[in-house]
Amino acid sequence: MAESRIPPLAGTSKKAAFAWLTALHKAGLLFCLDDKPQDIVTIADGSQTFSTEEAQEITQILNRLFGKHGDELHGLAFEVLSKTFHTYAERSAFKTMYG
Repeated sequence: MAESRIPPLAGTSKKAAFAWLTALHKAGLLFCLDDKPQDIVTIADGSQTFSTEEAQEITQILNRLFGKHGDELHGLAFEVLSKTFHTYAERSAFKTMYG
């Protein structure tokens, strides 16, 4: 069995969820949280991004995190991506507009 590329989840606090999403992003594995991990494909070659085991692992983690944080998890994922694509000023403007 291949070693999982999915970072471990260190609790279900908001800080732990943000850290997990950040680690997933740094590994190049962050995806739209509304999609099923088993349905994610690599654009370059159309192959499945996650093994069956990894998809199950992600699903279990997301179920725990959504169970605790609900849709706020989407905001955390956006914040992770925002740090990659937006300047500090843009992120501040988003917080002002959307809270």
